[in-house]
Amino acid sequence: MSEPQTSQNDWHPFHFALLIVGGLSLGTGIINLYYSFGWTGGDLNSNLRLVGFSGLDNIGALPDSSFAVPLVVIGALCLILANANAWRHTDGY
Repeated sequence: MSEPQTSQNDWHPFHFALLIVGGLSLGTGIINLYYSFGWTGGDLNSNLRLVGFSGLDNIGALPDSSFAVPLVVIGALCLILANANAWRHTDGY
């Protein structure tokens, strides 16, 4: 006779922690991306004499980008690793 199969839907703290950490860091990074790029002199529409007609050449990375971009990368990697771990554990289901 064959052996009874064990449940493959066990709760794993590592998988749960990866989902929580990945989701929080990805969400925080995406929200902070809004404040990561722009003009260091203030709003682009505040002074057209300094910015010119088009302020596109004045747009650059602000100091918050050194915080937001790594959070997005770390969060995405954690979520990808958690998904790969879940697929490996459940054989794709």
